[in-house]
Amino acid sequence: MTPGALIREQLTARSWRERCYSLLSLPLAALGLAAVLVTAIVGILSAGLLFLPVLALTLRADRALGALHRLLARALLRLEIAAPPLPPRAPGLSGLLGQQLGDPAAWRVCLYLLIRLPLGVAQFTLGFLWWAYGLLFLCYPVLWKVEPLHRTDAAGVRHSYGAEFAGWYADTWPRALLVMAFGALVLTASPWPGRLPLLVDRWLMPRLLGPSAAALRLAQLTETRAHAIIEAATTLRRIERDLHDGAQARLVALGMRLGRAERQLALGNTGQTQALLRQSRQEAKEIIAELRELVSGIHPPALDAGLGPALSTLAARSAIPAQVHLDLPRRPSAAVETMLYFAAAELLANAGKHSGATSVTVSVGSADGGLRLRVTDNGRGGVRLDGTGSGLRGLAERVRTADGVLTSSSPAGGPTVISIQLPGTPAAEPARSGTI
Repeated sequence: MTPGALIREQLTARSWRERCYSLLSLPLAALGLAAVLVTAIVGILSAGLLFLPVLALTLRADRALGALHRLLARALLRLEIAAPPLPPRAPGLSGLLGQQLGDPAAWRVCLYLLIRLPLGVAQFTLGFLWWAYGLLFLCYPVLWKVEPLHRTDAAGVRHSYGAEFAGWYADTWPRALLVMAFGALVLTASPWPGRLPLLVDRWLMPRLLGPSAAALRLAQLTETRAHAIIEAATTLRRIERDLHDGAQARLVALGMRLGRAERQLALGNTGQTQALLRQSRQEAKEIIAELRELVSGIHPPALDAGLGPALSTLAARSAIPAQVHLDLPRRPSAAVETMLYFAAAELLANAGKHSGATSVTVSVGSADGGLRLRVTDNGRGGVRLDGTGSGLRGLAERVRTADGVLTSSSPAGGPTVISIQLPGTPAAEPARSGTI
């Protein structure tokens, strides 16, 4: 790293945020240790009846301190840590007491506060005092002349100095400049020593101040279940609307036309009756075609022959030339096949509309204990999961309802690779492999 880069590193926003965090580390560590010690002392000195309520109250305070540490980590270290959920609470005062005492997140915070004292001392010393002393030594010649100290040593020599190290007095200009040079060296190196305890703190905080892996998994499953319910309700409303506005209205019209044919037949108008019956037959064919199209949006008939033929049908209808590569030792479950089919259909449609590609490849195979769908095009790239208009955000939410993950790689200029990883549930029927 060049000298200029070393100097610029002192002035970066990251360095200033880390110094502020290091400055606050010692008082926060002392506060946390005090909370833990108060719990122990009050619990020992109090009667047995008061110990559990005092312990519950202190654990609640520890949780608040954990929230304060998460806030500082987010503001100063740009480290996002989710708040751990509270455990369920039974009714009554005993339920509240049990909730606080049985809160594993609060006990983890208590452990963090115990570790935090030596870590806070290290952060304060290496992160803040190192920088402060470097700045002080750098300004030593000015401080020495403005506010000198005076002392007579054992040999009777009187010194007018600003700093003294084991009998060595910085009371001459050469020595003052030497202290200043040492200060410049210390100041230049100041960001890195303080980052050593920060590395430990960054590792500890998500594990002790955040939710456990089980809690994160539970939250993910709860969110996935909510999305699945919303998706199912949306699909049902769409089917109901399509039936009401389409097939149902046409069936009513067909019934009225057949009624007219019946009346014409009773009047003996054979020609008019035949014309109405021909119209009714044509109407019935169109209604059947409409119902088949509606059903294909729920379970495409092409999937009856397997995922490979269904994807080849999609590729044949693609707006840009498409190839399908299938490598599955066993046929996936019907639910997984349906999810992969509709995901491939949407990704092919997106590539045809937005990518400007001249070719696209759809591949399905086993990966990481599940199934992976990968759609690759040679278009212009620049697709973002959080972007508007790509449709990937909605697809990602639908994939999550099947406990899947959607990822994308789309640098400017391409190529674009969209991958969907699903937990595979193989069926008993072997699947075909090869290029379709």
